[in-house]
Amino acid sequence: MPHPSNVNLLQDIEYEMMSRQEAPPQLRFVNYIIDLISFYAIIITLIVLMTLTTWGSMIFQAIDKMDGLTDFVILHIFYGCYMLIIEGAFKGKTLGKLITGTRVVHERRDSFSWRDALRRGCMRMIPLEYVTGCVGSPFHDQWTKTRVIRERK
Repeated sequence: MPHPSNVNLLQDIEYEMMSRQEAPPQLRFVNYIIDLISFYAIIITLIVLMTLTTWGSMIFQAIDKMDGLTDFVILHIFYGCYMLIIEGAFKGKTLGKLITGTRVVHERRDSFSWRDALRRGCMRMIPLEYVTGCVGSPFHDQWTKTRVIRERK
Protein backbone atom coordinates (compact mmCIF):
# COMPACT_ATOMS: atom_id res chain seq x y z
CA MET A 1 0.00 0.00 0.00
CA PRO A 2 1.45 3.40 -0.97
CA HIS A 3 2.38 5.81 1.73
CA PRO A 4 -0.31 8.57 2.14
CA SER A 5 2.18 11.35 1.38
CA ASN A 6 3.14 9.63 -1.91
CA VAL A 7 -0.52 9.49 -2.97
CA ASN A 8 -0.94 13.22 -2.31
CA LEU A 9 2.25 13.97 -4.20
CA LEU A 10 1.07 11.98 -7.22
CA GLN A 11 -2.32 13.69 -7.09
CA ASP A 12 -0.62 17.08 -6.89
CA ILE A 13 1.56 16.28 -9.91
CA GLU A 14 -1.45 15.03 -11.91
CA TYR A 15 -3.42 18.11 -10.88
CA GLU A 16 -0.56 20.40 -11.96
CA MET A 17 -0.24 18.67 -15.34
CA MET A 18 -3.97 18.95 -15.94
CA SER A 19 -3.87 22.65 -15.09
CA ARG A 20 -1.25 23.28 -17.80
CA GLN A 21 -3.33 21.83 -20.63
CA GLU A 22 -3.37 24.09 -23.65
CA ALA A 23 -6.77 25.31 -24.71
CA PRO A 24 -7.94 23.66 -27.95
CA PRO A 25 -8.39 25.85 -31.06
CA GLN A 26 -12.20 25.64 -30.83
CA LEU A 27 -12.14 27.10 -27.33
CA ARG A 28 -9.75 29.81 -28.42
CA PHE A 29 -12.10 30.68 -31.29
CA VAL A 30 -14.96 31.04 -28.80
CA ASN A 31 -12.70 33.32 -26.71
CA TYR A 32 -12.02 35.42 -29.78
CA ILE A 33 -15.71 35.77 -30.70
CA ILE A 34 -16.70 36.74 -27.13
CA ASP A 35 -13.84 39.24 -26.87
CA LEU A 36 -14.67 40.71 -30.27
CA ILE A 37 -18.32 41.15 -29.28
CA SER A 38 -17.30 42.86 -26.02
CA PHE A 39 -14.88 45.11 -27.96
CA TYR A 40 -17.58 46.17 -30.42
CA ALA A 41 -20.04 46.74 -27.57
CA ILE A 42 -17.58 49.20 -26.04
CA ILE A 43 -16.93 50.88 -29.41
CA ILE A 44 -20.68 51.28 -30.05
CA THR A 45 -21.17 52.67 -26.54
CA LEU A 46 -18.38 55.20 -27.12
CA ILE A 47 -19.90 56.21 -30.45
CA VAL A 48 -23.29 56.77 -28.81
CA LEU A 49 -21.68 58.82 -26.04
CA MET A 50 -19.74 60.88 -28.61
CA THR A 51 -22.97 61.78 -30.40
CA LEU A 52 -24.12 63.40 -27.17
CA THR A 53 -21.13 65.77 -27.06
CA THR A 54 -20.73 69.02 -28.95
CA TRP A 55 -17.55 67.88 -30.69
CA GLY A 56 -19.02 64.50 -31.70
CA SER A 57 -20.00 65.77 -35.14
CA MET A 58 -16.40 66.83 -35.85
CA ILE A 59 -15.18 63.34 -34.99
CA PHE A 60 -17.80 61.74 -37.23
CA GLN A 61 -16.85 64.03 -40.10
CA ALA A 62 -13.20 63.00 -39.73
CA ILE A 63 -14.18 59.33 -39.61
CA ASP A 64 -16.40 59.77 -42.65
CA LYS A 65 -13.45 61.15 -44.65
CA MET A 66 -11.29 58.07 -43.95
CA ASP A 67 -11.03 55.29 -46.48
CA GLY A 68 -11.76 51.64 -45.69
CA LEU A 69 -8.10 50.68 -45.24
CA THR A 70 -7.52 53.45 -42.70
CA ASP A 71 -10.64 52.38 -40.79
CA PHE A 72 -9.41 48.79 -40.84
CA VAL A 73 -5.96 49.69 -39.49
CA ILE A 74 -7.32 52.07 -36.81
CA LEU A 75 -9.81 49.46 -35.64
CA HIS A 76 -6.99 46.91 -35.26
CA ILE A 77 -4.93 49.41 -33.28
CA PHE A 78 -7.89 50.01 -30.95
CA TYR A 79 -8.49 46.26 -30.62
CA GLY A 80 -4.83 45.68 -29.74
CA CYS A 81 -4.98 48.44 -27.12
CA TYR A 82 -8.23 47.04 -25.73
CA MET A 83 -6.77 43.54 -25.39
CA LEU A 84 -3.55 44.93 -23.90
CA ILE A 85 -5.49 46.77 -21.18
CA ILE A 86 -7.89 43.91 -20.41
CA GLU A 87 -5.27 41.13 -20.36
CA GLY A 88 -2.85 43.28 -18.38
CA ALA A 89 -5.40 44.40 -15.81
CA PHE A 90 -6.88 40.94 -15.31
CA LYS A 91 -3.60 38.95 -15.39
CA GLY A 92 -4.11 37.15 -18.69
CA LYS A 93 -7.88 36.92 -18.63
CA THR A 94 -10.49 38.50 -20.84
CA LEU A 95 -14.27 38.18 -20.83
CA GLY A 96 -13.99 35.28 -23.30
CA LYS A 97 -11.34 33.53 -21.23
CA LEU A 98 -13.35 34.05 -18.05
CA ILE A 99 -16.43 32.44 -19.63
CA THR A 100 -14.51 29.50 -21.13
CA GLY A 101 -12.27 28.89 -18.11
CA THR A 102 -8.96 29.68 -19.79
CA ARG A 103 -6.14 32.14 -19.23
CA VAL A 104 -2.86 33.26 -20.78
CA VAL A 105 0.48 32.35 -19.23
CA HIS A 106 4.07 32.83 -20.27
CA GLU A 107 5.74 29.63 -21.52
CA ARG A 108 8.47 29.71 -18.87
CA ARG A 109 6.34 30.66 -15.90
CA ASP A 110 2.72 30.25 -14.92
CA SER A 111 2.14 33.96 -14.62
CA PHE A 112 1.30 36.85 -16.90
CA SER A 113 2.74 40.35 -16.70
CA TRP A 114 2.00 43.76 -18.16
CA ARG A 115 5.04 43.24 -20.39
CA ASP A 116 3.40 40.07 -21.80
CA ALA A 117 0.15 41.98 -22.30
CA LEU A 118 1.99 44.80 -24.09
CA ARG A 119 3.69 42.38 -26.46
CA ARG A 120 0.47 40.47 -27.20
CA GLY A 121 -1.46 43.72 -27.68
CA CYS A 122 1.11 45.05 -30.14
CA MET A 123 1.01 41.79 -32.10
CA ARG A 124 -2.77 42.05 -32.33
CA MET A 125 -2.44 45.47 -33.95
CA ILE A 126 -1.04 43.80 -37.07
CA PRO A 127 -3.95 43.55 -39.51
CA LEU A 128 -4.89 39.96 -40.32
CA GLU A 129 -2.74 38.61 -37.48
CA TYR A 130 -5.73 36.68 -36.19
CA VAL A 131 -5.76 34.58 -39.38
CA THR A 132 -2.57 32.88 -38.16
CA GLY A 133 -4.67 31.18 -35.49
CA CYS A 134 -6.50 29.28 -38.24
CA VAL A 135 -3.31 27.53 -39.35
CA GLY A 136 -1.71 26.88 -35.98
CA SER A 137 -0.58 28.97 -33.08
CA PRO A 138 -1.32 32.70 -33.54
CA PHE A 139 1.60 35.10 -33.91
CA HIS A 140 0.63 36.81 -30.66
CA ASP A 141 1.44 33.50 -28.89
CA GLN A 142 4.49 32.50 -30.93
CA TRP A 143 6.34 35.81 -30.84
CA THR A 144 5.54 36.60 -27.21
CA LYS A 145 6.21 33.09 -25.87
CA THR A 146 2.78 32.88 -24.27
CA ARG A 147 0.03 30.30 -24.48
CA VAL A 148 -3.60 29.92 -23.51
CA ILE A 149 -4.24 27.15 -21.01
CA ARG A 150 -7.30 25.74 -19.32
CA GLU A 151 -7.84 27.22 -15.88
CA ARG A 152 -7.47 25.05 -12.81
CA LYS A 153 -10.77 23.75 -11.51
